[in-house]
Amino acid sequence: MAPHRRHHLALLCLVCTSLLCIAVPAGAAPPPRPLCDACGDSFASTAESHGISVAVTHSNATVTVHNNGTATWVVHNRLSGTEAAARLRTNESLRTAIADRAMWDTELLGANVSGDGVITLRYREPDFAEQSVGGAVRTGEFTEAYGYRNLDGLGADRLVVVAPDGMRVERPIDGATVSDDGQRMTLTELNDGRIVTFVPRETAVGPLLSLLALGALLGPVMAVKALAYITLPTAVFTLLIGAAAGGVAWLDWEFKGVRDSVGIVFAGVGALSASLSLLGAIGVLRLGGTAAPLFGGGTALFVCGIALSRRRIREQTSYRTVVVGTVVGAGIALGATIAAAPMVVSDGSTPPVTTLLVLGPAFVLFPAGYAVGHGNRRLAVKTAAIGFVLSMLPVLPVLPAPYGLGVLFIPVVTASAAAVVIAGLPIFLAGVSLGVPQTSR
Repeated sequence: MAPHRRHHLALLCLVCTSLLCIAVPAGAAPPPRPLCDACGDSFASTAESHGISVAVTHSNATVTVHNNGTATWVVHNRLSGTEAAARLRTNESLRTAIADRAMWDTELLGANVSGDGVITLRYREPDFAEQSVGGAVRTGEFTEAYGYRNLDGLGADRLVVVAPDGMRVERPIDGATVSDDGQRMTLTELNDGRIVTFVPRETAVGPLLSLLALGALLGPVMAVKALAYITLPTAVFTLLIGAAAGGVAWLDWEFKGVRDSVGIVFAGVGALSASLSLLGAIGVLRLGGTAAPLFGGGTALFVCGIALSRRRIREQTSYRTVVVGTVVGAGIALGATIAAAPMVVSDGSTPPVTTLLVLGPAFVLFPAGYAVGHGNRRLAVKTAAIGFVLSMLPVLPVLPAPYGLGVLFIPVVTASAAAVVIAGLPIFLAGVSLGVPQTSR
């Protein structure tokens, strides 16, 4: 292997390793902590660490969000023991020490104990929320990703979030109750947190502003994760295409006969695939989740085969027309897959968008092969890389998070990419045969 190629390979491995580290969550999780750690049992634990035993029978908290992103917390804890309540009421230094320690990442504004045993704590949190596009305000405090990394419930029996002045809650927590005027969001539990957004009260485009606020926050993170998820699979797919191109040049096959029969073969394979899928739909064959993509891919191959069966089309092909035809074919495949899914898949085991793991890269093989046949291996490699990335983009928002794959998405897609190249070599060779100049046949 040439020295510069070794350097390129080493650099590629280093990049892939770095991106893999980005995709894997780093470090051990911190101790669990509720959203309101000055509420309920969490407050009682803090008091006990200061040598005073208390029990909280009920806890309420109100968080008032301000337009500049700060928030004011007001916590009411009802204490059960009169002795402990009296001690906290008379000992200001002890009360202040416990209150200051009870709530993390906030500034204590005040603490007092009423005659009926209710301790009221006031805090200021400077970075509870942040301003965003179009005057919207968003907060990630209710999530582990943008708040505390090991969030453990609400802490309070009841938590009220008050929107900033002149604003309303646009994107509340699932299960929360929002007042009729949209100014208050009330929670009694916190299971699955989410980013909460506030928009101007009188705006007519609240959902759009909320979406833009989310996009501005999540966009860069999703871009980095997308890069981490698809870099290694793209590299493997591209390297295998390069190896296939080298194999074609080394074998120096005669593609004249293959070129003339490409259309017939495509149409035949497509018809067979669609027929097998239909047999699976009526229960003759057990195809499971592969039935829908088999029908979609077969339909697209059949249509492309009919087109390539015409000599005039074969003789007037160019790289641009092949790419356009490939995009159309991939669109037909995906559309047919989506249309067939309800009929041939009863358990919903294969969401149509996930078929792009196979269908998208498979269709990329054809223009890549055409470029090889035309003698432009560099264009073939570029086609493989760009085509693979574009075919993966619609899949990224679906697979890693909702289906729980996470970082496992990387080896799954890498294996899928390798399998597609190996199994799809006939498609690649068909593209090569179509790209060979007629004077070379």
